[in-house]
Amino acid sequence: MRPKVFYLVLFISFFISHVSLAQDTRTDSLLRDLKGAERVAFLNQIATEIRESEQDKALQYSFEADSLAKLLEDFDGRSRALENIGWIYYRRGQWLKSFDYSTEAYDFAVLAENKLQAARLMNNLGALYYEQKNFDKAIEQFKKGYELATEAGDLATQIRSLNNVALNFTQSGRQDSAMVYAQLSIKTNEQAGSPYLLSFANRVIGDVYLAEGKYDSAVIIYEKALEMARAQDVKSFEAGVIHRLGNAYLLNNQLSKAEEVLRYAIEFCEENQFLDELSKSHKYLSQVYQKRGNYLAAYEELNQFSILNDTLINKASRDRLALMQGMFEEDLARSELDLLKAQNEAQSYRLETSRRYLMFFGFAFLIIALLGIRLYFLHRNLKKINQNLTVQQKKIEEQNLALEQQSKELLEINEAKNKLFSILSHDLRSPIGQLKSTLDLMLQKKLSEDEFYELLDYLKKDVDSINNTLVNTLKWSMAQMEGFEVQSHEFDLSGITKDSLNFLQSSIKAKDLTIFDRTTERDKVFGDPDLLEVAVRNIISNAIKYSNPGDAITIYSEKGDEWIQYCVLDQGIGMAKEQIDEILTDSQLVTKSKLGTQKEKGSGLGLKLVKEFVKMNGGRIEIESKPGYGTKFCIYFPISQSVQNLQALN
Repeated sequence: MRPKVFYLVLFISFFISHVSLAQDTRTDSLLRDLKGAERVAFLNQIATEIRESEQDKALQYSFEADSLAKLLEDFDGRSRALENIGWIYYRRGQWLKSFDYSTEAYDFAVLAENKLQAARLMNNLGALYYEQKNFDKAIEQFKKGYELATEAGDLATQIRSLNNVALNFTQSGRQDSAMVYAQLSIKTNEQAGSPYLLSFANRVIGDVYLAEGKYDSAVIIYEKALEMARAQDVKSFEAGVIHRLGNAYLLNNQLSKAEEVLRYAIEFCEENQFLDELSKSHKYLSQVYQKRGNYLAAYEELNQFSILNDTLINKASRDRLALMQGMFEEDLARSELDLLKAQNEAQSYRLETSRRYLMFFGFAFLIIALLGIRLYFLHRNLKKINQNLTVQQKKIEEQNLALEQQSKELLEINEAKNKLFSILSHDLRSPIGQLKSTLDLMLQKKLSEDEFYELLDYLKKDVDSINNTLVNTLKWSMAQMEGFEVQSHEFDLSGITKDSLNFLQSSIKAKDLTIFDRTTERDKVFGDPDLLEVAVRNIISNAIKYSNPGDAITIYSEKGDEWIQYCVLDQGIGMAKEQIDEILTDSQLVTKSKLGTQKEKGSGLGLKLVKEFVKMNGGRIEIESKPGYGTKFCIYFPISQSVQNLQALN
């Protein structure tokens, strides 16, 4: 089957390349003859048609259309161009940019009174809420899009809106509602005749059948959707269908077909960089091997899934945070604008009222001199009103300052929380998941004793990694607590060096490293031994992590008049100057960690702790390194309290 598929794909690619070349030539020829609003409309039409298959070219056309429409003050043209840009950024996972462009496009659609364009943008914004997993809000946006598209009489946008509503119902577990909207989409599509939208609806129906346990029906529907996706040459949609088809075969106990489809899915997704679909394909293939009793192959596929899934979860978390922050900032800006408008209206009203009073009483003073006393009292009352208004204005300003301060504090709290959650999610999820999977296999007696001992070294490394991450996280959390104080006194470096080496003994033995410890009990420094032990252990751990098997690591100290220079010298892979600058910069929150020489993973929290704890103890850091020649990591510790205090003041 594989050779036939290969030649078929080769023929289709050859055919499409020639068709695309001819189409590009025709497009360039037309663009040379078009000017003004006609050029804007044509550029937007072409960008909409190719934004799923040729995103770079679609972006180029859309940016040109936006620039030209801006000069022409064409609100409708700008809305179409910005909609295409926002959709492409959504497909690329850049959700904050997508939100900004889609919001601006919606504003221009409203100015142009274009209901169809507003309907399309409701779908784009609904997709962003879908990525936040806010399915109810997403459904609300898609239903608004359907209503606007119905008023505009556009079938394609109606079908797209119905498909999106159905998809969100499946994700929130409401399968009956999903089936209703998917079937309504298919019925509406009978008039429009769009193969892509029909295949989307079929995929949703397949998801419903799969959730209801109707695996035969799901297989039939997925095969039909896959055939349509390939006919349209929409690779992203093909990737979304093919791993679902493999899962349906798996659940239907058609293991051979499941393995064949999922292996093809892995090759296809790797070639086209569809990482989410790739991770799911590895997951389902692992389950196929597990059902067949091939536990080592299942473990390898599960490990691939864990690595990809961790990366995708971290990226999604960062993107969701950026999107939520962008939405929050836009809401804040609108609130501030409304407040300023209200204040200006109130001020205008007060000024107008004051002017009328003055004109009235001035006119009355000219006509009737006897009303002078009355005018005096009225003027005094007016003065009191102005004083009260001034007091109220000051209160409003104070409230604005308080709100701004609370907003900054909230952002700082969220930033610290997200750092901690990101570290725990990244460093604990994969090793704990692998440990649980292995223990489950042992308890189910699906793993032999020899296979268990074969995996034992890997599990030991995972447990050591969990332990080190928890110790680092605990120390960092304690240092962030309000009221935390450094407990400084004199102690010797050799003790904490020996304790750190004992703690890391298993990692040292695993790489057969030779350790030369040149520190002595005469090396007295002044600082908090608990914090500095964490710093020392982390730089020794990094030296081990980036050393090659059989290397040597030298630890030594040199005493000066005010400082003791404590250095860890390894023969490992080394670092470039850019990496050293990134580690030593003050603005870097958590340095991104690279894999070790034996694929050891890390969060970057260790180097963050080293920088913070050394700085809290009045010390400083120096790094010398060259790629391929090892690294020399030195910490300068103060030898007395006076040096520590002076460094803290500096």
